[in-house]
Amino acid sequence: MVTKEAHDLARLRAEIVNSKDVPTIPVLLLRILRVVDGERASAKDLVDLMQRDQALAGRVLRLANSGFFGCAREVSSLSRAVMMLGFSTVKNLALGIKIWETMAARGGPSLAALWEHSALVGAAARLIAQRTRATDPEEAFTAGLLHDIGKVVLRIHFTAVYDAVATVGGDTPLVVRERDAFGVDHARAGAWLGASWQLPAMIVDACRDHHDEIGPDTPLGTSVVVNLANRLVQWTDLEQGGLAPEAEASLDGLGGLSFGTCVEIAAELQGQKDDLRVFYGAD
Repeated sequence: MVTKEAHDLARLRAEIVNSKDVPTIPVLLLRILRVVDGERASAKDLVDLMQRDQALAGRVLRLANSGFFGCAREVSSLSRAVMMLGFSTVKNLALGIKIWETMAARGGPSLAALWEHSALVGAAARLIAQRTRATDPEEAFTAGLLHDIGKVVLRIHFTAVYDAVATVGGDTPLVVRERDAFGVDHARAGAWLGASWQLPAMIVDACRDHHDEIGPDTPLGTSVVVNLANRLVQWTDLEQGGLAPEAEASLDGLGGLSFGTCVEIAAELQGQKDDLRVFYGAD
């Protein structure tokens, strides 16, 4: 028997996902997903698609030539980017960039801070994945980059009041304020959009689970890595390249990571923040 709560959530999901204000999946992104999922997918197919979007191609090339990937030679074309970074890396970059560009186009210029936070969480997730070998680092980066798209979904759909709800002070967590105001939080809203767009499961899971409770014995997968990355970024002082003094009580041992490892990752993240302006800075 379907409970009233489940019925209300299903109705709200349909209302949000089918809203004329919330964007539908772009044709180019749909084609990229089909190439990625195809059994005979090739680097040439991906490059041919990306070349149809100059902004997308430009962002991928700028990041490939930044210190973020540490390429020793100039990456002058998308084909060379695939050759030097790998098909999976370029595919994940294309997915992350195109999805964010689509959402940001509807969300307005005030999304700059969220864009910055999301890029940093993506970078932190990549570093954690590299350290732990728990998941593919580039998939972790993309999932981290997209973990907060639900905030954009709610902001678009509840334009008049979302910013007020999101900026209220006090100790009440944002997800609780969102549920009280709208009946759903940004984590679930992001997962709804990801599922409706048929995005890879690791992105949908990271959106849905990035505020879940985790402990020392929680198995590390992509969504848990993103959850940890989100927490780490919140406690990191990027100007000083370290963690806030009170961070140890919140981070030590989560997912099996020691506080010392978190400190090292925070320092690496500080060194990557300028390269990440390719995502959230000026073009």
